[in-house]
Amino acid sequence: MPQVALRLLAHKIQSPQEKEALQALTVLEACMNNCGKRFHSEATKFRFLNELIKILTPKYFGAWTPQKVKDRVTEVLYGWTLWLKEEPKIQEAYSMLKKQGIVKKDPKLPETLIMAPPPQRTTDSIFDQEDKDKLLARLLKSARPEDLEMANRIIKNTIKEEQEKEEKVLKRESTLKEVESSTKQLRELLGQNTALYERCDRLRPTLFRLASDTMDDDVALAQILAANDELTVAVNAYKEQVGRMQCNGRRERSRSEEDALGKNNGRPHFGHFFFSLFVYQILTFALALICSSVAQKQPNEMFGDTLRSIFVPMETIKSSQLEPIVLHDQCGIHVSLHFAKDSAPGHPGVAVVVISTVNTSALEVKDFLFQAAVPKTMLVKLQPASGTHLPPYNPLLAPPAISQVLLLTNPQKCKVRVRYKLTLTHGDQQLNKTGDINSFPDWTALVGH
Repeated sequence: MPQVALRLLAHKIQSPQEKEALQALTVLEACMNNCGKRFHSEATKFRFLNELIKILTPKYFGAWTPQKVKDRVTEVLYGWTLWLKEEPKIQEAYSMLKKQGIVKKDPKLPETLIMAPPPQRTTDSIFDQEDKDKLLARLLKSARPEDLEMANRIIKNTIKEEQEKEEKVLKRESTLKEVESSTKQLRELLGQNTALYERCDRLRPTLFRLASDTMDDDVALAQILAANDELTVAVNAYKEQVGRMQCNGRRERSRSEEDALGKNNGRPHFGHFFFSLFVYQILTFALALICSSVAQKQPNEMFGDTLRSIFVPMETIKSSQLEPIVLHDQCGIHVSLHFAKDSAPGHPGVAVVVISTVNTSALEVKDFLFQAAVPKTMLVKLQPASGTHLPPYNPLLAPPAISQVLLLTNPQKCKVRVRYKLTLTHGDQQLNKTGDINSFPDWTALVGH
């Protein structure tokens, strides 16, 4: 249906990813050139035209839409005004953009973009069914051999067409039955695999407790660790196979593993150190907590009190010309750093950065949390985020965003390095991402002088 196709195209055209948006515009032009008047009538309604106008309007998506996408949208609208002159809504929408100064002048279009729609397809036969019946009746009444021969041809063609239609119907029904049967078998198989995976996952905390209780038997401890290694490899292979790690790009800790870590408050002391994957996971988790604690306990005392008293309202921040830094852009979730034009008001040595999170996927985002740490020569402060929840993307509304202000001091004007941790829940998938940002602009550019 044209309405569904246009709604999906509008969603892709409004994507923050430039390549995806440009490809969607190319598909839109192809549909306008090949899908006929029914598609034209839907595309030229204000319901769809408003979605294109939002991309150009700073009040909606114009502030963050790439310039190439905005230029292409302008070319598409202008092209439609030239070869769809009978559609007044297109003329009205384009004129409104020019009056508001959003489109300052008509773009120069390549000849390949201005294409009149192709003529409507003709039917396979020059006769409709009623005309064919009348012709066949007249030919059968005739005594002329050539008329009877032509009637015979028509009858044979009609029978052939009916046979082809019947074969198509049988093939369609057979295919649908096969799809239904295969889908049912696949669901049953996945259900069995899921049950087996959950059973293996429940065994992992049991092995953890066994290892804690087996401190005086090195041979038994080695057997437990080897069994856990095999279990971990099997569980991870299953996760990769079914695509459970598609969004995170790394192995996430299972719920049972987190429960086990939570319940075991004491650290097991082994007679001999077996550097298995099991022990490695425990040490990695502990090391991350230690590093986080050390980073938080080494603030720059000279500027600590000053930074704690500073608060920069979001509405007072003006964006600079510095290129944003993308931290995460997968599965419709876009997290990026945007740099303010000026330093914090009254504090020329405090840089202002905005963490912006946008959701363009069909799943909700919740439990958003961003943490940051810097070297001991610097100091960082995160103001409270504007929220922790983003609803699924609605192509009829502007995509909401979570914004969070990050304040940064750098008395020695060293190269800025920030370590961050990003956690959120996307649908039923947990995202837990850490990384280092080493591509910050020069400090003088960050503070605006």
